[in-house]
Amino acid sequence: MQSSRSLSEPLKNKKNGDWKGSSSVSQKSEDRKVRLQKATDWLRKQDSVTKKLIDGVGPCQLRTIGTPYQVLIKSVLGQQLSTKVALTFERRLIALAGGRKLPAPERILEIPNTALRKIGVSQAKTETIKRVAESYSSKEITDTKLRKLDDSNVLDLLCSLKGVGPWTAEMVLIFALDRWDHFSINDLILRKSVEKHYGISKDNKKEIIHFLKKYSPYRTILSWYLWADVDGGEGW
Repeated sequence: MQSSRSLSEPLKNKKNGDWKGSSSVSQKSEDRKVRLQKATDWLRKQDSVTKKLIDGVGPCQLRTIGTPYQVLIKSVLGQQLSTKVALTFERRLIALAGGRKLPAPERILEIPNTALRKIGVSQAKTETIKRVAESYSSKEITDTKLRKLDDSNVLDLLCSLKGVGPWTAEMVLIFALDRWDHFSINDLILRKSVEKHYGISKDNKKEIIHFLKKYSPYRTILSWYLWADVDGGEGW
């Protein structure tokens, strides 16, 4: 999501008239690209199976897809749904709120629960979305606070909200906060991909968790490749 100012549009330095914005954004993007390549190279060296997986998919395209708040709302809507169906609900919510992006917390609180139910959002998800909006509106949770917390505290804070479980919180870590050492064990697609490539039963969560420790500190990057191998990296 972008504001009316493009992220690539430079900001003028008031003191000397230099245009700084575009170079700093470009530098940050370049630094991340280099780190991503280093992470991928490290993973390729771990074993032949991982090397084959990475080489088969190609360059890692992992990216953030919104602010922590936006990804949290997206993830609640996407619980137990395919990416395509989740996107449909996201678009319905945006249309219901009368905007062009996911509605702010205060706008969500204005929407009657019955209206959310009419666009197909379940009662449980409706209540969870409202809890998220209330927490943000009261400043109990803020994007700034989440960015300052370490991974375990982010999980603890988000999972304190009824209806927000580990998978939902982990999506925020991965796709908003850009944390690189997470594997969402409750994601069935990931477990199926582990079974396909590494021969560990998708139902043996304990063994999968233990096995993947060897890929720390880049389990998120490996997760992206496991996702991409199954669905081409579509959506998430």
